[in-house]
Amino acid sequence: MKNRFPEFVSLGLAQSIIMNTGIKLPMFETVSSVEADGRVLAQNISSNKNIPEEDNAAVDGYALLNKNICVGKEYKIVGVSKPGSPYLKRIKGTDLIKIFTGAYILKCNSVDTVYMEEDCIENNGYVIFKKKIRSKSNIRSKGEDIKKNKLLFYKGKKLKVADIAQLISLGITKIKVYKKIKVGIFSSGDEVANISENKKKYQIYDVNKFLLMSLFQKIGCDVSDLGIIKDNYEISKKKLFKSLNYDLLVTSGGISKSSTDNISKILSNLGDIFFWRIKIKPGRPFAFGKLNKTLFIGFPGNPVAVAVTFFMLVINLIKRMSGNNDLNPNYSYFPANFSMKSKKGRVEWLRGKIKRKLKNNYLEKFYTTGSGILSSLSQSEGIIEVDAKTEYVEKGSLLKFYKYEDLLE
Repeated sequence: MKNRFPEFVSLGLAQSIIMNTGIKLPMFETVSSVEADGRVLAQNISSNKNIPEEDNAAVDGYALLNKNICVGKEYKIVGVSKPGSPYLKRIKGTDLIKIFTGAYILKCNSVDTVYMEEDCIENNGYVIFKKKIRSKSNIRSKGEDIKKNKLLFYKGKKLKVADIAQLISLGITKIKVYKKIKVGIFSSGDEVANISENKKKYQIYDVNKFLLMSLFQKIGCDVSDLGIIKDNYEISKKKLFKSLNYDLLVTSGGISKSSTDNISKILSNLGDIFFWRIKIKPGRPFAFGKLNKTLFIGFPGNPVAVAVTFFMLVINLIKRMSGNNDLNPNYSYFPANFSMKSKKGRVEWLRGKIKRKLKNNYLEKFYTTGSGILSSLSQSEGIIEVDAKTEYVEKGSLLKFYKYEDLLE
């Protein structure tokens, strides 16, 4: 074993080790823009045109050269301009064109203003204006949204649906993105049964596998179910070392000091271990290291601890491995609507939600902090953080709150 750091580390040191592990960016691939939701750009993207490409009408109405207009007089309609079918001729003198929202106003038209149809009276091909407005009113300028050659998206950006809509508006159909991180996931323990099987009386269903596969997929990974490792050292070792063709190898359970926990023994004897216990609750047993050249994470056995450590320790690692530059987790501060003791020197992550009380928002924690209470995940909105310096949380104390959905963005 190459144990580079103390096995029992602070949260800050654990996060530093995780984020400073030597990681090569994945290879890139070219994909269709319409299929790129959630993918990470492997190139900068600049606009190849102006949006809009020409001046265009912001309203339905009449386009003309404003200096020639007098209120109360009649002016002749000489043409019509529609979206996709602009009027292509020059407007002479006091003539005008009837125009619809989005229709292009070309330089050859020689007009500078669009009057809303509500401010005009049309009758038998002629228009009377009820009032005079400022020149250049109701015209969207060429390049008003995006100017040609403007840098739109940086390499390392995770694309959202609105970003893809922007690409489509520019006619960009193919883009380079980083390949998805390949994650292989084991569960461990004789007590664990696959959901598709009839479990024995004293077994439990494999909740952790479902949790981890779902969560890794949500953040854009290519995930493989590698099955369940039973409590046998040689079989466990064989299965682990047959599965080193992934970017990240993951297990849940089997990493404490128990005599039946073989994962920690294998990692200690044959791997490169960075740490395997952190001063946090829940999730103190959390292993991070390498087996040969493959990064390895050993999650705790309790489902709540699995989910919480995934949110608070693993998401940023996956972002970095995926080339995603957005590494700052979103959080907000809210006053606590509870009081409690906390162990100094250890970060505690509570499950909770935001509650409205007397027109103010407060944090309400789940009634128990136990890491085996799965309902604390399904009945909460996010994670409340109590820092390592705090010995007692007083009601009204400002605490960090991380919403699950924000962390998964």
